[in-house]
Amino acid sequence: MDITRVAGTKTYEYVFNYFSEQILSGELKMNDKIPPEREIAEKLGVSRNSVREVMHMLEISGLIECLQGSGNYIRCDTNEYMTRTANMVMALLDIDYTEIFYLRQGYEIVALKRAMEEATPEELEKMHQILLKMDEAVGIKESTDLDIQFHAVLMEASHNRLLQMYYSMLGNLMDQFIKDFRSRILVDKRRAENLRKSHWGIYNSLMEKNRRAGMETLERHFEIVGEQLRKYEDK
Repeated sequence: MDITRVAGTKTYEYVFNYFSEQILSGELKMNDKIPPEREIAEKLGVSRNSVREVMHMLEISGLIECLQGSGNYIRCDTNEYMTRTANMVMALLDIDYTEIFYLRQGYEIVALKRAMEEATPEELEKMHQILLKMDEAVGIKESTDLDIQFHAVLMEASHNRLLQMYYSMLGNLMDQFIKDFRSRILVDKRRAENLRKSHWGIYNSLMEKNRRAGMETLERHFEIVGEQLRKYEDK
């Protein structure tokens, strides 16, 4: 696909837009080899240095891989690429815990509904083993790590790549949210026990394919977290 250069567009923007259109149109797909810099420069009527500059930028951003003596390829770790970008944007926007909480809640409701239909026996057993370890965990760090793993498997069991990708985009902030609030919740034995029961309830509802019970249990789970969030905000 050819693109028309808009008057006033800087050369590197023109070259970058060319690569964007090549990917969006399907001309370039994952693992495809990119044409040589000379060929691209001639096609666009720009210098090879301009093409090389954009290629270097794309390599740094993680969108392409440059192999010495072999060429340049579209090879992107999509989760890492999207997560890094999203985390920088969220940091710049100063996204707070409340916004993360409600977004996470929406993602997990959809994930649970899909997991009711899509979860494999292997994924359910993985959740089961995590829950057994959570019951035996003696330290807050171990417990919070297992909590994160549990919810990651729930997302995995949805078998929805977009849902998994966008959930992963929240990456570090989501994990930090869980760690911060689980540590506060575990201080109170009653809340800690309710949280433990809610995780088992989510798993049991998946085993029984009982969507109503699953939604009710997930709601209780978020009520526990939401209660702690409100206390945090009131400080």
